[in-house]
Amino acid sequence: MNHRIDLSPDELSRLVVEAAVNAAEQGFWPAAHPIADDAVTHLVRFLGLLVAGDDDINRREMDVFADVFAAARGERPAHEGLREMVMESVEIATDPDALQHFLVSTPDYLRAVIEMDRARGTRNADQVVTALGGLALAVLAADGQEAVEEHSIFTTHLNHLRGELDTHGVAAEA
Repeated sequence: MNHRIDLSPDELSRLVVEAAVNAAEQGFWPAAHPIADDAVTHLVRFLGLLVAGDDDINRREMDVFADVFAAARGERPAHEGLREMVMESVEIATDPDALQHFLVSTPDYLRAVIEMDRARGTRNADQVVTALGGLALAVLAADGQEAVEEHSIFTTHLNHLRGELDTHGVAAEA
């Protein structure tokens, strides 16, 4: 039996942050700074790259971005603050080496969730990567435009993260 589950961008972003916080609470976060900060930074960079990926920052994309940020952080920044976050991601996109590094790197919070899954036999990391994919699709669909750069960012990063799950044996079974 298949169950259809539709989650809004704010619910997906909360799922990402909550999985990270859970990993920290279970003792899998060695860093001094809060794991939620690491998760939010990754969300902002990844989705910011997608918002600006077609060289057009669309109002509907920014609305999705604002929903994600508000749910993940618990506060809704002003429109100008959101635009600044997107522009920081544009800085990454203008440096091919920095962009490639981001796309093929696993964020530390996800590593912590993977370690928790390995120790506990759970599949939270798979849910996080699935949620990231859902968030990315929400941003990509928001402006109704398709750009090769956006799809490249989406597929490269998510394929890398899925590969990490496979490598560590925590990917969901098909």
